[in-house]
Amino acid sequence: MPSKHEADLCGIAWPVCLLKFKRALNDICPCNVLEVLTQDPDVVENIILIVNRSEDTLIHQQKEGDIYRLSVEKRA
Repeated sequence: MPSKHEADLCGIAWPVCLLKFKRALNDICPCNVLEVLTQDPDVVENIILIVNRSEDTLIHQQKEGDIYRLSVEKRA
């Protein structure tokens, strides 16, 4: 059964936050979901670009106050 993992990138400087995102996504098993939290809209845009260029899928995106939450499903 797929499980959820979280990468809290709030307060992490650019470009380290994107490196942490890639590492977290690489560390999970296929079909699992990575929940990503960030406060930076530029980081959101870059994560979406990274996901769109990969085989992974952005399955959810929303803003909760000043926090952006993205859900990325890792593909095989």
